[in-house]
This record gives sequence, C-alpha cells and structure tokens, in this order.
Amino acid sequence: MSDEVREMIRSALADEPASGLEFERVVQDGRKRRARRLGVLTTAAVGVVAVAAVAVSGTFAPSPGPPAAVLSTSPTSVTSSVAPAPGCTAPAMVGGYPEQPRGSATPEELAESARLTEAFAGFALPLPAGVEATPLRLCVIDASWGGDFRLTGDRSVIVYTRPLGGQPPGECLRFIPESQCSIKALPDGSTARITVEQGAGATLAFADVWRTDGTYVRVMETGGTGSRNRVLDDDRLVAIATAPQLKVQWVGRQVPADPSARRAAELDQVLASALPPGLTVERALPSDEAVLRFRIRQGGYRAAANLADAQGRGLTVVTVDVPRDGEPTCRDRLTCRLVELAGGRKASVETTTKEDGVITSRLYRRAADGSWLTVETSNVADIGPAGNRPTRPTPPLSEADLIRIAELPGLHW
Repeated sequence: MSDEVREMIRSALADEPASGLEFERVVQDGRKRRARRLGVLTTAAVGVVAVAAVAVSGTFAPSPGPPAAVLSTSPTSVTSSVAPAPGCTAPAMVGGYPEQPRGSATPEELAESARLTEAFAGFALPLPAGVEATPLRLCVIDASWGGDFRLTGDRSVIVYTRPLGGQPPGECLRFIPESQCSIKALPDGSTARITVEQGAGATLAFADVWRTDGTYVRVMETGGTGSRNRVLDDDRLVAIATAPQLKVQWVGRQVPADPSARRAAELDQVLASALPPGLTVERALPSDEAVLRFRIRQGGYRAAANLADAQGRGLTVVTVDVPRDGEPTCRDRLTCRLVELAGGRKASVETTTKEDGVITSRLYRRAADGSWLTVETSNVADIGPAGNRPTRPTPPLSEADLIRIAELPGLHW
C-alpha cells in the first residue's frame, strides 16, 4: 500500500479523546516536556522553602527561561517571586494545545505573553497540601497563549488562553465508556466543561471555561505513561481556569463553535443519500450501521468507510474542517487542477496513480461559511487480505461524485 493511502487510512480511522487532542500524543508530549525540564523540586523539613530551578529554553523560543523562583510551602497555595520576563513563542511542533503553535509571534503577541506571564506569577495556585509547582510562562501559540508547569511528582498542567471570539460554550463528548464529562454554570455566568479521560496510558483531566469576561481558558492536567492519580480535582482546575490573571487583553478573531456530537449527527443526515446508486457502505463491525458516519477527529468532523459494489471495495473519506481564511490552490502539482463549482467558487481536484496501481482522488474546497471540505476516495480498502494491492480497478467515487458531495448545501461547519 502506498504511503499516501496508508496515511489517508491512518488519519481517517483513528479515534481520539473528546478534547479534540490525540490521547497518546498528549501523553508523549507530557513525557517530553518533563524530560526537557532541568528543574528539580526539593522538599525539606517544615518551615524550609522549596526551590525550583526551571530551564525552558528547550520548550519555548526565543526568550531564555525564567530565573530560579522561590515557591511557597503553604498547604493550599503557591506563589512565585519570578521577575518579569520577556514574551516567548512556543515552537511550531509543541503539542498539547487546541491548535498547533505557528512558531512565530508579532511584537503585540509577545507583549501580551509578557503581560500574562507576569500577571499569573501573582496568582495563588490552589494546590493540595505538600504539592509544589514550577513557574508558568504563557507563550504565543497563534493569537493565543499557553504554557505548562510541573507539579510535585509525575504530573504536569498545561494552561491555554485566548479571546473568546464569540464562541458559544461547548458540549460534552464521550468516545469511550470510561470518559466522564459534565457542564455547569458558574456563579458569574461563565460555563465550565470538565472532561476526564481514563486512557490506556494515563489519566487526562480538562477544565474548559467560556468566561463572561471575553476569554476562553483550558487547563489540562496530564502525566506520563502509567500516571493515573490526579493532583488537581475539578474545583481546582476550574479555579485556575477562572483566574482573573488569565484574562486576555486582545481582540482576536471570531472563533467557531467547538465540534459536537449533535452537529456530527446532523452531518450524517447530509451524507445519508449522497452515494451513487449501487454502492453500499461496508460495516467495520457487525454492530455498525451501514452508513457513512461522522466522528470528531483532529478538531473537525470526519466520515470514513469502505464502499463496495460488484467491482470491489475502496476507501472513501469526507472531512469538514474548521472555518479559516484562504482558497484552494494547486501550487506546482502537475496532477492537480482547479475546477469551478456552483456560485463561482473553486475547488482543487487531484488524482494520483502509483506504479503498483493504487489510485487516489482528492477534492479540496472552501465552503461559503469558510469551513474546508475534503472528499477523498481510493481503490484500496482499509482492511482485508489484499495487503499492498488495489482492491478494485478504480476508486468507488468518480470526480463528478466528489464534486457533487462537496457541493451538498448542508455540508459545512
């Protein structure tokens, strides 16, 4: 099987936690964060302070890490005497945030990074007795800011903040029976969503808060493989997420609604009658319905299934991604061309044929609301005895089918 089709299959069929983040990636990122840190928390007799020296030059760029900080030994909180530090930028490949850091920052974003870091240094963290924390630097992500601090033991906390951007509060999502999710209204009118994922590797706990002061904050506690015991309970996570010091003084861009199971079900209905006559959806499990069903994947919606007819079986994937700027382009790809859709909009269509006979066709377009649609089809099924060989002569969907699906009126964010 070609690398292109293998990646298409892998990305289409893998599930993820309700948070919109890949579970194993978050766990691995937690291990990397701790490995990069040179700080050590030491606890002595009662009345002796703990000293934490944290070097974050391997985590954030370009600013150097903050100086050593004296941490309180109070049984309920910790404060830091870190001197004001310049703004910082999260590297492009650092994970653990709702979006990938772009790896660069404007002077205004760096100034907000410095302001947020200095403000949060004065916040009393609601920690259990005997628990200490390293300082937090809130670095530029992408018109948003985030960073992490380590707790005594093997747990870390990732903090992310951005302008609310008009985004409505998110809904609960559950992908596995062990997932726990609850939503509650806070006294000031803000909305908090608590999600706990008991994965195979570690326990993740999230507090997402849509605040009435125009700020969205996510606080996530995580740990390395095998780390299951939480340090911060739900109330402590919410207390951090509602800290006044995390209010962003930034206008920002409009933010669409979070993906939801409700919207995924609506998109299922859009695709219900979209397949050409004669094609059937292959059940992945005997208990599955024979329909193309959307799942939340990488912060968007994705439906993937093998389609079958008398010619054989082939994979088809339909993706609806978050609205953003831009237009489809082929750049210099010789196998790609732009086609005109209804209403004068453009789409890029690309078909590749490999030496082993694997054919993949992909259409990419931007919908009227700004969301990005991808419709892909291949003459290779995702499972079965064929191995590296095509499972039908051509993909199950033609180019005309790809265009027709991409133009469905209800197929958007």
